Amino acid sequence: MNPYFSFQWHITDDCDQRCKHCYIFSENNCKHLDSMTWDQMQDTFYNCLDFCEVYHRTPYFYLTGGDPILHPDFWKLLALFKEHHIAFTILGNPFHLSDEVCRRLQLRKLPSDHSPER
Repeated sequence: MNPYFSFQWHITDDCDQRCKHCYIFSENNCKHLDSMTWDQMQDTFYNCLDFCEVYHRTPYFYLTGGDPILHPDFWKLLALFKEHHIAFTILGNPFHLSDEVCRRLQLRKLPSDHSPER
């Protein structure tokens, strides 16, 4: 397997926590919450795959935001990762990790040998 190349991917500003330490909401600078469209997400995903192919790397994604789980196309993106056998980590808060969300995440995970932390 090729060495990993990690992408930290901010897919949405959407979050319902308003943490004081968060750069999105600091100093009231965030007037409008942005999220990537599904087309933008697909373009970005395939650009990352192309990059990794050219440089002989295995892509690994850290999904972040706001709270990436709140993005309306979050589950479509995870299906795309699974289709291409791409490992990922979610960087966000745990407030939306219900039993149902955890079950759905479990169905999309890859075998542990796909993790750069091994």
